[in-house]
Amino acid sequence: MASEIPLLPVFENLPGIRAFFTTRKGGQSEGPYASLNLGSFSGDDPETVRQNWARLLQSQGWGGHGLALPRLCHGAASAAIEGDPPLKASPRGAPDLEPEGADAVFTASAKWVLAVTMADCLPALIADPAMRCVAAVHAGWRGSRDEILGRTLARLFTEGRCRPESTYVALGPCLSAPALEVSEDVALLLPKRHTRLEAGRYYFDLRGANRQQALEAGVRAENLTESPVCTHENADLCFSYRRDGGATGRMAACIALA
Repeated sequence: MASEIPLLPVFENLPGIRAFFTTRKGGQSEGPYASLNLGSFSGDDPETVRQNWARLLQSQGWGGHGLALPRLCHGAASAAIEGDPPLKASPRGAPDLEPEGADAVFTASAKWVLAVTMADCLPALIADPAMRCVAAVHAGWRGSRDEILGRTLARLFTEGRCRPESTYVALGPCLSAPALEVSEDVALLLPKRHTRLEAGRYYFDLRGANRQQALEAGVRAENLTESPVCTHENADLCFSYRRDGGATGRMAACIALA
């Protein structure tokens, strides 16, 4: 089903996979949350956020799927999404599972849509069409410090859910290195290879750090794609917590098996 909501699709040539990053366009929210705000805890009206999710899921023909949307904690844990979604007692657009203590979710079931939200942090989508397994990962500077993407990939490979040679990774819109200034205390916690000092200020390459994790985990370079979009620099397309001073919406990275 064609979507009327502007999306940034990925994995378009992979059989049995549908995946994309949303933008801020195509929803019903207003003010600083305009318009496709998908963040339940962003300060927007929760009912409007639910309607935005329902609109998005319906546009993809996912109205009957379960929605797994972890309550992000900026950690490095992943959660398996297994079994059938619960009967739809909750309104359409409301999450069916909200794993706590996890910033990554994965599944081998075609009955689930996996999603993570973001407004500057890096979203990563993982797909192995041969093994029929997908994952969604949220990586801010804390998660990147703790190597959430690398750890999630290692778990999928170790447990035999994915294979390095047939796994694809897409890195989505996030803060670019020039837009991600950190304090000296934070800089000392981050990988030196991706942290630079310029004119007395420290900057972190969020995308570069996660690219390295994916490659070191065994993902082939040709199977790794990266969005060039900086959330801070693209106000017409992206929400940005840093740019907007905290009063902003959330985008989402979504993936499902077809």
